[in-house]
Amino acid sequence: MASLPFVLCKCLALLAIVRGAGAALFDVPTPQNYVRRSTAKATVLGNYVYIDGGEISQLDGGKIGSRTSNPVNSTLSIDISKSWTAESVVIRSILKPGPNKSNVHLFTDKEAGAFYSWGGKWIFGINMTETALWKFTADGNGGGTWSLEPPGNPSTFAELIPGEFAAVATAGDTGYLVGGAASGWTQLFRARNQVIPGMATFNMKTKLWQNGTTPSPFNTLIGGTAEFVPTFGPNGLIVVFGGWSPSVVGEADVMASPQWGFDNLTFFDPETKKNYWQKATGDIPPHPRTGFCTVGFQREGGYDIFLYGGMNQQERSAYNDAYILSLPGFVWTKVAESPGGRRAEQTCVPVGKRQVLSIGGLNPYLNAWTTQDPFAQGLAVFDMVDLKWTDSYNAGAAAYEAPPPVKEWYSKGLLGSVTWSSDDVQRLFSTATDDTPGGNGNNGNGGSNDPGSTEEKSTPVAAIAGGVVGGVVALAAIGALVWFLRRKKRSQDIGPMSTAPAHNELSGGRPSEMSPHTKYTPAPPYHEADSHDHHELYSQGAASPLPPKTLPGHSVGQYAELYTPAQTGHAVELDASMPQRR
Repeated sequence: MASLPFVLCKCLALLAIVRGAGAALFDVPTPQNYVRRSTAKATVLGNYVYIDGGEISQLDGGKIGSRTSNPVNSTLSIDISKSWTAESVVIRSILKPGPNKSNVHLFTDKEAGAFYSWGGKWIFGINMTETALWKFTADGNGGGTWSLEPPGNPSTFAELIPGEFAAVATAGDTGYLVGGAASGWTQLFRARNQVIPGMATFNMKTKLWQNGTTPSPFNTLIGGTAEFVPTFGPNGLIVVFGGWSPSVVGEADVMASPQWGFDNLTFFDPETKKNYWQKATGDIPPHPRTGFCTVGFQREGGYDIFLYGGMNQQERSAYNDAYILSLPGFVWTKVAESPGGRRAEQTCVPVGKRQVLSIGGLNPYLNAWTTQDPFAQGLAVFDMVDLKWTDSYNAGAAAYEAPPPVKEWYSKGLLGSVTWSSDDVQRLFSTATDDTPGGNGNNGNGGSNDPGSTEEKSTPVAAIAGGVVGGVVALAAIGALVWFLRRKKRSQDIGPMSTAPAHNELSGGRPSEMSPHTKYTPAPPYHEADSHDHHELYSQGAASPLPPKTLPGHSVGQYAELYTPAQTGHAVELDASMPQRR
């Protein structure tokens, strides 16, 4: 038998090896060592972009380690009060005592200078704890502090199911979570995977949660985004985009599940919860699509929403296209494709008055974490007026106005040709308002450039009686029945089908891989970017459609090929009378 000193020496040596393996890793590596960042979420408070969660891959000694990605252990911030380039911008690292997760859901309280982090996935199942809501309070200088936020109604909070892949929006002082999925990676001691039906809300002033769901097996949403549009309606509107809608009954199947396209858009009043739908026209983005980001921009008389990237799980391919949806016209315009290649799981935020900042992202089906990002530090900027991708941010850019293709559409009087789904919808979009409370959405990926009103209205947390996804109720019943019968027959023929992602995140129960937690040191200092150093990456021209192709490789498993709505053109009601099932 080995002596005790010998065993201790061996243990210490092993510990040194484990610690040494991650000793040179950073949350913000140098631009030369940066490879990929993904599954983070971001928001804007004052003059700073804050980035939370996600994973990062980087070179260590000129190569990527055996574990290609690692958790990001701190919150990051970027100053947008001055211009910079992606190569030289300073990304600040802020100590984070809370859990290190990916795909978190963020609610932003601009008035209080804070944001809340809910749900998400414990990366590698490291240090899992009981469910909690975390609050980050900014200090106005790019820093801030984290604290636990106790709920105002603990019993309701205890019924909530923390998950990932929900569509998230903030309207006024209330955050909205539509759908999502739970697994052993999102909740401690969870024994099974679960599609989360319905919608939940959190009021950031009262700290009260509202938990609403539906008994319908078809009313689910996984991997979509949501945007709060303050310009139309008495309370603004929340528009829901993309994603999948698996049944809450039986084995979810990405190949058979309905999917939501972008030619029939659903939106609801955040206060009354009444839902509506409207057909869109123009350059309709292809679908199915998850893992994309959306950002909204308010302008005189309207509101425009930028959509970028994502992936098609059914064809196992990623997108590099970008579009603008213009309201009230409900017309899509295809804009310049990203010069950084196909990517999903990036996060986007509005910066300045007219630019979109894309952060991270990767192609899940082509060497996801090991292919160096063409974007320096994973950062790219899209100008919503010039319609160009660049590698630099211009803090002095002029105010947002409709880009030329959108202006041309309205100048031709085409708004008068819109076929409205109902008189109610036409009335909602007949008048644009400028004094509606601001907010943000896009799955927690940033939000709107609308600064909000000085007369902020509170969005009360009421019983959720309205729906979130669809359009015409009669078609819903027919479409659901047809889908169910076809799926049942298919199941009898070939049985259930699902693809388990990497990290066993959807196998149910606790994760099997409990890798050691790698701690990162602060990033080395960078030089500030020259405010006039502006490099154009892509010149806007005639944007030609580029349909996605099936690519070889494997999924990184972030968007589990398990949970996944069909273009049914209908609205499905969300009944607040039933709590989410645990």
